[in-house]
Amino acid sequence: MWVHDLHPQSGPTSGNTRIEVSGIGFTQFKYENGTLREDIPLFVKFEDSSNGKQIGEVGRITEIINDSFVWHTPKAAAGTMAILMISFN
Repeated sequence: MWVHDLHPQSGPTSGNTRIEVSGIGFTQFKYENGTLREDIPLFVKFEDSSNGKQIGEVGRITEIINDSFVWHTPKAAAGTMAILMISFN
């Protein structure tokens, strides 16, 4: 997997901003009929880039569109810079 874009790159501190993460390799988590594979789940989270602490909860990806996935951001303090983390477990 490889991520090359995240849009939008900022949002309100209240969270729940719909972001689309595009890259390569996300289609392997879907069957040919478009449903998500339950046997290899994909998880995502944000970590604060200044201290490495997790922001919000770990989320499971529930929507994959071609080689992009959709996620909704957690609440965060104003001015927080975050690192996107993606994992199989």
